[in-house]
Amino acid sequence: MSLEALAKWDNKVIIDQLIMPAKNKTSIEDLKTELAHLQGRLEGIQKEEPQKFKVIDLYSWKSPERLYVPRNNKWFLYLFSLILIVILVLLFIHEFIIIAPVAAVGFVTYIIATVPPHTGEHKLTNEGINTANHSYLWSEIYDFCLTEKYGETIVNIDTNLNYPNRLTIVVGEGDKVRIKEIMAQFIPFREIPKMSWMDHITDYLSSKFHKIAS
Repeated sequence: MSLEALAKWDNKVIIDQLIMPAKNKTSIEDLKTELAHLQGRLEGIQKEEPQKFKVIDLYSWKSPERLYVPRNNKWFLYLFSLILIVILVLLFIHEFIIIAPVAAVGFVTYIIATVPPHTGEHKLTNEGINTANHSYLWSEIYDFCLTEKYGETIVNIDTNLNYPNRLTIVVGEGDKVRIKEIMAQFIPFREIPKMSWMDHITDYLSSKFHKIAS
């Protein structure tokens, strides 16, 4: 190798040694900048994450825990007369096993008619409904409708659960328009209530008995 070629080769090595640290330095600085950027994004996500799952109260109201209608003495007389007739018929046809449940239903009906319900608080949130010390997620609810009974507005809620498959909440002091608007944002609103044949029979007998005993 000539002296001139050797000199060129030495110069190339020296130049490469000077350039490589600069390149490495630039690469490390870029990595540091990118790492700082990623850390900033991670901190932003961590700050936003709790807000995403934060439960927000949308509306709350108080009302009786169940529908309550004061009854007079005539109503109780008809009630006990009806239960007595049913028990006598069951005795006549020797259906002794059914007598106990009929008597129990009569007793529960008497308690419900004589003891006023407690006032409970109901709350609508972005997560679901809180009522009667229980929480129900919107995903656990199928649909809802509003009905009127004995001068009270009732929110009927059908669930996807085995129990309870239906919730009934008295509006009471609440704003039924506001309740409907909020709930309709999360679950379907049914204009006409969905009723089974048992519901129709129960409502029919209840209305007839109420008119007779009034």
